[in-house]
Amino acid sequence: MRDKNNRPIRRFLPGLLLVFSFLLFLLVQIKTSPYRTLRPYLPAFSAGVHNINRQKNDLTGRWMIFIPAHKSGTIADFWIDQIPVTMADYLKCVDQGSCAAPHHRGYFRRFIESPLYRLYPATYLSWQEARIYCRIAGGDLPTEAQWKAAAGIDHGNRYPWGNKEPNLALANYDGYYHGLTPTGWQPRGASPFGVLDMAGNVREWVLDAYEADGKPASDPDADRILKGGGASDYPAALQIDAFQWHSQNSAGFNRGFRCVYSIR
Repeated sequence: MRDKNNRPIRRFLPGLLLVFSFLLFLLVQIKTSPYRTLRPYLPAFSAGVHNINRQKNDLTGRWMIFIPAHKSGTIADFWIDQIPVTMADYLKCVDQGSCAAPHHRGYFRRFIESPLYRLYPATYLSWQEARIYCRIAGGDLPTEAQWKAAAGIDHGNRYPWGNKEPNLALANYDGYYHGLTPTGWQPRGASPFGVLDMAGNVREWVLDAYEADGKPASDPDADRILKGGGASDYPAALQIDAFQWHSQNSAGFNRGFRCVYSIR
């Protein structure tokens, strides 16, 4: 004999179990995932307070930050991308036939095949490929001096955000996030001008050659300097004065870039 009073409960039981399972999964993720410190803020809300001036690049649609010479110690004013070039931006250039495809292989293919990673920084690109993109976008790779100026070197900062030691709210470093994070995810780490991600996440190509390798800058095998440190680097690599270097033909998962633009 069936109990008609239990039918509504039986009907909704699968749904209730599904909701319970989802909530349990969420709880486990929050407790165990490297993303348990999901940011309760967005770059657009918090980075703007630092900005002296910014505008959107007509070609890329990304925000550019104005770096004035009289407040940065540079010879001339310039604009710089607020965030590193994203996978979405770079793949647009690839689709147009103007840029070479990134060199992702195997496990890392998902970063160019899955739309989930479009807001991540573009990686697996050589120095030359990064520079070609910047030139198409109307700019160039920053010199080391420009990069350091945008990071706040003239403000006496040890790190872009100041002299406070790095933590998870300021930068993606030391393997804490088990890989890359979307660009602009840690606006508290902004430079005095509001430039984001200048410490951690990806090392950034700059224009300068690494002179200690003994090769002239015109040598196609010359090493090039990278700034900012990456997601797996120790805090020392995040300091504004720190730098690393690779062959300009070396494309890796920890290497990204941003562009600078002259005042038009």
